[in-house]
Amino acid sequence: MDDFEKEFPEFDWKNIPAYKHPGGKDCPCPKHEYIREQINFTKQVNEKGKEPSRVTLKFCPDHYRVYMDEVIPAMPLKYKILTKIALKLGAIQVEQLKYMESELCFYCKFGSGGHDKKNELPPM
Repeated sequence: MDDFEKEFPEFDWKNIPAYKHPGGKDCPCPKHEYIREQINFTKQVNEKGKEPSRVTLKFCPDHYRVYMDEVIPAMPLKYKILTKIALKLGAIQVEQLKYMESELCFYCKFGSGGHDKKNELPPM
């Protein structure tokens, strides 16, 4: 994140919705990095098995709002539709945690800039 802010000091990526960023899906900002992580995670889940499996993503209140209001709308159309269908069918469940439980938040734990960042995704 520090590298991005050094390269683009004038760009206010935190307050501009991800779908309005320059460069589209190739924007190097932390929001788009997170979107790419989510797409890769979804691909891994889809490739892993044929049997229906449920995925529960747990987010603290801040990251829940970011995921629902910015990440999903900024996804490429194909992944946006697949994610919305998976949410409606219950294949992906998104749970909003309380602030006290933010150590269980998927993004805080595994996302870029998270407090307890890990390099690999959790086992399925």
